[in-house]
Amino acid sequence: MLKAPVASFLNAEIVTDSAKVQTPYAFVGVPFGPPYIPQDLASCADAADAVRALTHRMEYQHTATHYDFDWGGPLFPDGVWTVTDCGDVIGDPRDPDAIWDRTTEILTPLVRQGRTPLVLGGLDSVPPMVVAAFRGYEQVNVLHIDAHLDFREEVGGVTHGYSSPIRRIREFDCVGRIVQVGLRAVGSGRPQDVADARAAGNELITAWQVHDQGIGVVLDKLRAPGRWVITVDCDGLDPSIAPGVGWPEPGGLTFPQVRGLIHALAEESRIAAVVFTEYQPARDIQHTTALTITRLLMNVMGLQRSVDPQAGR
Repeated sequence: MLKAPVASFLNAEIVTDSAKVQTPYAFVGVPFGPPYIPQDLASCADAADAVRALTHRMEYQHTATHYDFDWGGPLFPDGVWTVTDCGDVIGDPRDPDAIWDRTTEILTPLVRQGRTPLVLGGLDSVPPMVVAAFRGYEQVNVLHIDAHLDFREEVGGVTHGYSSPIRRIREFDCVGRIVQVGLRAVGSGRPQDVADARAAGNELITAWQVHDQGIGVVLDKLRAPGRWVITVDCDGLDPSIAPGVGWPEPGGLTFPQVRGLIHALAEESRIAAVVFTEYQPARDIQHTTALTITRLLMNVMGLQRSVDPQAGR
């Protein structure tokens, strides 16, 4: 159910059976989720491979024992990699809905064994597949970084598309707090969708609030008990650091802002999973988006040291 990559993330060991992963972190590619039109399937399908290739282009595998000023030490100080590359979930473009259950089935053993999934998705219909792996096992919160609300009930009769992931996640009984950050411009939310999200208890923070007040306006919301699934739609980031998206909007979150949010949770070992979606390599400029994704994932691994690879959650 998992396809091995040609070159792995950070040159990590490749293990395509998620139940056999022994490291604290597991990198997993999910090429696509349920689309609205067939063309949606291709836009982000090679996102995980583009990120893998960037780690080799930057030769990070050769500097993993070097001092990194992002977190104050080497990523793998003893030369032992703490991440495994599980490859990509195999999906049939003729049956895109089937990848939903398959992805959750693959991620569930990782969650049960105390691993932290690092997921590189296709469209923003991927995050519910990741959160679903925690159902019946652990209560989690969700930090959603995105320009768009993603709280539509359906679009053209499709209820699991990329305009609806946060509404689907809100329906899960394993989810507590949902904090949505980086909202700006016009997009997937109608006035009723905004009202519905607020009525459901979601906390909405615009990009402008973060710019004006600092990340403290978000950190105050992250003090809820429990761990967090961080899901980042790349258009939630500013185009200066993430140009490779389908819907770029000026004024997105900056690298220091997102790094600050990640650090606050990672330093307390409160990150349960990380998901990046909507990265379109064909639209990227000088691999900038891939580099941003890679550095943020490396910040998670560099800071969250106390994950026990032998212990379940």
